[in-house]
Amino acid sequence: MTNAVGLSGPSAQNTGASIDRPFVLFEDGRDEGRSLLFDAPEEIIVARSAAEVAEAFSRMEAASRRGLHLAGYASYELGYALEPRFRAQATPASPTPLLLFGAFKAPKPYVPPAGEEEPAQIALQPAWSREEYAERFQKCRDYIFAGDVYQINLTFPLYGRFDGDPMALYRGLRKRQPVAYGGVVALGEETVVSLSPEVFFEARGRDIRARPMKGTAQRGFMPLEDMARAKYLTEDEKSRAENLMIVDLLRNDLSRLAEVGSVKVADLFTVHTYPTLHQMTSGIEARLREGVTLKDLFTGLFPCGSVTGAPKIRAMEIIRDLECAPRGVYCGSLGVIAPDGEISFNVAIRTLTIFPDHSLVCNVGSAVVADSRPREEYDECLIKARFLTGA
Repeated sequence: MTNAVGLSGPSAQNTGASIDRPFVLFEDGRDEGRSLLFDAPEEIIVARSAAEVAEAFSRMEAASRRGLHLAGYASYELGYALEPRFRAQATPASPTPLLLFGAFKAPKPYVPPAGEEEPAQIALQPAWSREEYAERFQKCRDYIFAGDVYQINLTFPLYGRFDGDPMALYRGLRKRQPVAYGGVVALGEETVVSLSPEVFFEARGRDIRARPMKGTAQRGFMPLEDMARAKYLTEDEKSRAENLMIVDLLRNDLSRLAEVGSVKVADLFTVHTYPTLHQMTSGIEARLREGVTLKDLFTGLFPCGSVTGAPKIRAMEIIRDLECAPRGVYCGSLGVIAPDGEISFNVAIRTLTIFPDHSLVCNVGSAVVADSRPREEYDECLIKARFLTGA
């Protein structure tokens, strides 16, 4: 996000510890960082079924033309509703709406209240034991060796409870894992808390950028060990292969929307370091064709290939059959759309959902390829939950 969203100056800052629902908080922690609060929506746009998706996108486009800002989320299962090859089948039932966006006037800068919260220590129970994961993992490998797919991003939920203030939870978690691109969405009954390190896509005018993330290494305890693990990640053939598969997938997705010859890889295998892990990303850029709509963007790109596998459509079919529960907002996307056409969306990993009964779900996953090992992949999944458990 940039200042193009139209901040109204320091007098508009919100520094209160509590915020009246409905609202959306978005933070972009890259560069100098930016925290924006969208509150008092003029309209809430929701699609709970595939039949409601087209109208929801039309309402979003209309709100944008009226000069309003859009902020909210798209659940992973929206991808099944948008893909023509899935239309003959029922869209998997998501625990959250497929689309949920508020239409707002200009956002306000958000300043957290004085006195930072301590990070939460929330106990989580994985839906799958190590043995149950290994069983699904082997089925993924069978599909890979049968030639159905090259990679499957296999995920599972972890369950817990939280009966406190979601904003306090978010602020506390930020101490443990600074936000690359995340925030809080409290537009419906559920509350979504996202501390995502991954950008899905950003568009400014007709210029669009994507930055898939694939390849993970745990941080070392000592500086030399930590540097060695980061260096290993940059040279690890498996991680590079996983990353390159997703880069090719995103290039293909963007080519359906972009001017011929405009899709370019800006950088490959760049390692970013976070408090609990190192992760590998790559950058892709393109120039959109004239007349591409918001619905076109999501139909062409959603969900991000880094959370499905490759080829995307077949991977999504396998995911639907193998995973034990719909993903909901996890592996979907949180984002904002400014009335001038500037768009920013994340990939909703490191993301949890709190429901009205205080139940909490936090999903984790990893990419399975031909040379993956079940124990290592299961351990990688649990490492990714440490932003919430603190373990």
